[in-house]
Amino acid sequence: MTALAVALVLNPVVPMHVTGAVAIAHGALLLPVAVGVVLIAVLTDHGRSRRLDQRVRAALEGHSMPYELAWLMLLLVLFLIATLGVSFFAAVFFPAVSWEVMMPPVRILLLFVLPLVVVDLGGFTTAGYSTVMPMIAMGVNERWRWMGAVPSVVVLALMALVIYPAPAPNAVVAVAAVVAIVAAVAVPEEIFFRALLQTRLERVLGRWTGLLAGVVLFTAASVYLSEFGDFSRQAQELEFGVVHALVFYAGVGVLQGYLWAAYRNIWLNILLRSGIVLLRVAPALQLV
Repeated sequence: MTALAVALVLNPVVPMHVTGAVAIAHGALLLPVAVGVVLIAVLTDHGRSRRLDQRVRAALEGHSMPYELAWLMLLLVLFLIATLGVSFFAAVFFPAVSWEVMMPPVRILLLFVLPLVVVDLGGFTTAGYSTVMPMIAMGVNERWRWMGAVPSVVVLALMALVIYPAPAPNAVVAVAAVVAIVAAVAVPEEIFFRALLQTRLERVLGRWTGLLAGVVLFTAASVYLSEFGDFSRQAQELEFGVVHALVFYAGVGVLQGYLWAAYRNIWLNILLRSGIVLLRVAPALQLV
């Protein structure tokens, strides 16, 4: 839903002839996702990745995992409820305006600002660990942790080939789309689902079980937003069906979650997610 919402923000009148192409691309993007997962498995230095996991576990010492996970789950539920409320409000009172125009503050508040406050109260400040985990995620100085750029670029290139046997995009619309996607979608959602939620699930459940639990939550939230969270006429025209959305978002969740588990490099996650969303909505934006 976030992908289509960005399309509706930047181009509220989506011509019906593009929806079929978008739906086709929705399924065709799964092959690049699978290639990306394989490349991460092959290119990652697994010994260094395990040592990085030990640093992450040490960074979370002093944090109350039950407390933080409970609050993160509550904020996720509140975000989904707020999305439904904003969509209904917009459909009733502002039918000519895409509801997603009103959503960036809600998404940033509930998936970025308040979650960071929660983990702060859960141990960042009181236990003196305020800079350790952020430095691991953002201060990426080890060269091997940038190897994730290779599968990320390959995935985006393959997706571009799937979607674009076509001319170059309109530069102005493309720049506007990138800014909207990065600021309103990729940054808050990747920080919430990967850096905050998945990391803590891994701490409690173990690496792979925690990763899969994060994928389940990301997929459930994305499918809900895609299929049930929007009352607008445009969204009904652009829906793909629960099964289709479930498979697609599960694939994206595995790719993004594995990338985070392998490298703990939030910049790569934001880059990859931004690119996937941009390519995903490009036909509806008439970028080509």
